[in-house]
Amino acid sequence: MSTYRLDRSFEWNFRNGPDYHRRFPSLPVTSKKEFLGIPTNSRVGLAASVLVNDRWVETYSRLGYDLLTYKTVRLTERRCHSFPNWVFVKGDVSEASLEKSTALLKRRRDHTDPLELTGAGSFGMPSKSPDFWIEDIAKSRKNLLKNQILIVSVVATPRPGMSGQSVIDEYGTLAAMVVGAGAQVVEANLSCPNVTTGEGELYLDTTMVGLIAKTLRERAGGVPVTLKLGYVADDKLLASILQSANGFGDAIVLMNGVNSRVINQKGRPVFGPGRETCGVTGAGIHKLAAGFVRRAIRIIERDRLEIKIIANGGVNSPESAATFFDSGAYAVTIASGAIFDPHLGIKIKNKHPEW
Repeated sequence: MSTYRLDRSFEWNFRNGPDYHRRFPSLPVTSKKEFLGIPTNSRVGLAASVLVNDRWVETYSRLGYDLLTYKTVRLTERRCHSFPNWVFVKGDVSEASLEKSTALLKRRRDHTDPLELTGAGSFGMPSKSPDFWIEDIAKSRKNLLKNQILIVSVVATPRPGMSGQSVIDEYGTLAAMVVGAGAQVVEANLSCPNVTTGEGELYLDTTMVGLIAKTLRERAGGVPVTLKLGYVADDKLLASILQSANGFGDAIVLMNGVNSRVINQKGRPVFGPGRETCGVTGAGIHKLAAGFVRRAIRIIERDRLEIKIIANGGVNSPESAATFFDSGAYAVTIASGAIFDPHLGIKIKNKHPEW
């Protein structure tokens, strides 16, 4: 029962979704916890994915997700890539499959549960203009249930001739704007696997990570700050990234979907020319994400860093969420798993109310 209609465009889903037409279930009763100093019912939530407007936020709020990340916003409007935006692919993702010379193959249609599959999305990080999202964030915050937290993801939009300092300043401007609109936590999206411009790989520049984190801390008005990264294979680079964010960011979100080439049965890019690579998510990235989280936590413990890990990637069951929590993750967020099973958050909280 997918809440997002894969056979419809992003714009259709924005206007008409979510596709959830049933009575909301009873929510588990859990002991009160805290998330970065803010009271919450649990540390289980939804990553920046389908919470594109207040209707989507309200639906997932009533479905018991307590950390709700409003989809990434920009200072300027950006349209979604053309339809189609999603396919399922064969196999799991490993470090070997991320090599530039390899490609994932589109999966033929079958009746396999989508929760068990690997997906590939090509959306391009769309955003409405501030005229829309400032008011909409305020509505979203107002509609949350008690002890739920609204996180808002932000990203700078590179333009020709734009300096690094201008990119940093734009993150700061966005942070102040979303906090003013009602965000309780600001997430800087430093990684997007389905854009072809510079904002998609900022997380690999340790200097920029540190400067953006510092600026967010200064401009966010005292609310917590998190940074979302893509996959980093090298431990030395990962340590440098974590060290540069330490002292400014409260938490690191690991990880965004992974960037990969995806082809059809004829060997052509499945989303067409100019969209040869896209973001791979779903069950097939969970093993890679779990290893990434363990590596990051080892570095944090070794270097005595004061930063937490919010784990994300391929969560499709209470057991896969447990993989992250058992590794020492502070919180867990879900993306496509919550789209294909909107009750997944309730299932996790029923089995593990201590989270």
